[in-house]
Amino acid sequence: MRFYFVRHGESEANVTREFSNDNRVKHPLTVTGRAQAQALAEQLRATEFAALYASPLLRARQTAEILNAPHGLEIQIAPALSEHHAGKLEGRADPAAWDEYRALFEMWLWQGNLDARIDGGESFNELRARFMPFMQRLTEQYQDTDAQVLLVAHGGVFLLMLPLLLTNVGYAFARTHILRNAALVAAEQRAEGLVCVSWDGVQLTPMGSIVHET
Repeated sequence: MRFYFVRHGESEANVTREFSNDNRVKHPLTVTGRAQAQALAEQLRATEFAALYASPLLRARQTAEILNAPHGLEIQIAPALSEHHAGKLEGRADPAAWDEYRALFEMWLWQGNLDARIDGGESFNELRARFMPFMQRLTEQYQDTDAQVLLVAHGGVFLLMLPLLLTNVGYAFARTHILRNAALVAAEQRAEGLVCVSWDGVQLTPMGSIVHET
């Protein structure tokens, strides 16, 4: 079993720096974002996927549609893959909003306050409560098979959740290797758990050592 985690291509919100973590109809892919997704689609053209899941946000759905063109799978919309809900920051793009958001991540990852939240938004524990059971169900469904599963979502949810899921990736690595638009993370099931073999161009050993970094 192998999972392919893909961050969506560049969206209008990436360009404007607007928080768009809950709106499912705004901020489509830009021309650049479509080109990024198409390039990744060519890279994955020969990969035989058993299933394709996508966040319900427009930029993730559009990326999934482009990636799916060579495969013709049903795109299964998974709310568990939605971006972290930023609450009152939604729709803002000012520096103060981003400072508040970064401070929240610091409270979670370095201070261990996992119930902290932006007003109206999600805590780390709430995000974990929707993401991890979803991934556990997929793991149970496809374990002991050769299935390859494609999941299209967002940089924030992957930054926060993949270090919990992958045995050889921690938060220090994830923070210094922030996933770019249309980045690909490949992970496969082994005896020790779900092991990351490639993180946006960085090849890893099962112990988390970097083999090669582009």
